[in-house]
Amino acid sequence: MLSKTTYNIKAKISLLPTELGGRKNPVSTGYRPSLAFNSIQHFSGEIELLDQQQIKPGQSGTVLIKLIPAKHIRKNLKSNDAFTLNEGNKAVGSGIIITAEKIGTDT
Repeated sequence: MLSKTTYNIKAKISLLPTELGGRKNPVSTGYRPSLAFNSIQHFSGEIELLDQQQIKPGQSGTVLIKLIPAKHIRKNLKSNDAFTLNEGNKAVGSGIIITAEKIGTDT
């Protein structure tokens, strides 16, 4: 059973440069990495870029992230929490939450 709790997150993300193991291509709205919030569990999210058309490896930008409902999801995400952007088992960037709006609640 999926959790009824999810989040809309505004965050600042930074992509690792390609030469340090990051992506080879830029990301744009619709990018769906997995996110790890200081845990071994990864959560899927869809990214919408706010102030630019794309973010290239080695660059940063402000984004909205819609976490996709999962079986288990943290219930206490908040401003200034850090996270890692992953593609499979490979870290491709990091981020800091600016705001986290909880959507729905589990009973």
